[in-house]
Amino acid sequence: MTLQTVQTLRLTLGVWTAIAVSYGVAWQLSFITPLFATIFLIIPVWIGWRMAVQLLIRLTFSLSAGLVISELLLDFPIICVLLYGLLFFYIYYNDTPSAPPFAVMFMTLGITMVPIMGLSGAAMSHFIAISLLFNMSFGLIFAWLFHTLLPDSLAEPLAQAPPAKKPLPPPLPPREERVRLALVSTVVALTAVVIFFSLDLGAYALAMIQICFMVGSANANASVQALKDNTIACLIGGAAIIIAFNLLVAAPSYLFLLVMTLWFTLYFSWRIFGGGPMAKNYISGFTTFLVLLGTSTMADKVASTNFYLRIGQILFAGLFAVAGLILVEHLLRPGRKRRFLWYN
Repeated sequence: MTLQTVQTLRLTLGVWTAIAVSYGVAWQLSFITPLFATIFLIIPVWIGWRMAVQLLIRLTFSLSAGLVISELLLDFPIICVLLYGLLFFYIYYNDTPSAPPFAVMFMTLGITMVPIMGLSGAAMSHFIAISLLFNMSFGLIFAWLFHTLLPDSLAEPLAQAPPAKKPLPPPLPPREERVRLALVSTVVALTAVVIFFSLDLGAYALAMIQICFMVGSANANASVQALKDNTIACLIGGAAIIIAFNLLVAAPSYLFLLVMTLWFTLYFSWRIFGGGPMAKNYISGFTTFLVLLGTSTMADKVASTNFYLRIGQILFAGLFAVAGLILVEHLLRPGRKRRFLWYN
């Protein structure tokens, strides 16, 4: 087998097995498990249990902070905003090459999703916190299992390929640049949180969380190209889930769900590891597909009325995040920096 075949099979079978088990058992927020499994199966190698435990510890910390905000601080908006500003800055500033992969994403998820769900009641915030930690643990287990069963070493080595070298980590930006980037990300994320919380937009939490994810990489996302890539990825995932959703409406059975998701997972995996300029778009498109698949199968009749609204939330989140980053970057570094952002 070629390396591409091994990676494609690993992602396909790993995510599909996570779907089969989690949807079959139907534990709380089970659709999140395949999403977590996808994140760690796309990485070429297993991150190791030491790094995995670090991620779980960070998620636990952020979930605990989210519970504190939800239960004690939502009635004190000024204190709440100040705490959010400090938490966002801490998370974004410490996003370094030595940090566990996706640490920013998971910590942001904990401090945003738990409190906004807590607007519906304290019981809901506890439910969300426990479910996220539970599903991430199982996502890591599925990723470890299929990295073990289908490692890259199964691929046949190329005849004249030079020995692979471990890539060097990217250099750490100067402290002043890290502070600036963290500040840019914090301002945009905090703006989104203030808007969504003050208007009690818990029903649209998906958009707020997506915004906080995107602004975590200010340099990479503050450009028109990032907006274009996010739109393409959303359209790819949205088109796939529209087809899948209508097929499920026509044949609403667990067995059909497994057959259908196997084909979609295989298609996305093939496009992700097939190389080419669109591979990155298919990664985001696949995660969009999994999120929309899960949120659309959670509530039968309500799903059809809110389905297209969820796609719109993701598109809106991309527009808000990129426009916000461009605006804040322009205010902090006008002239030369604005030119860089529009053309890179």
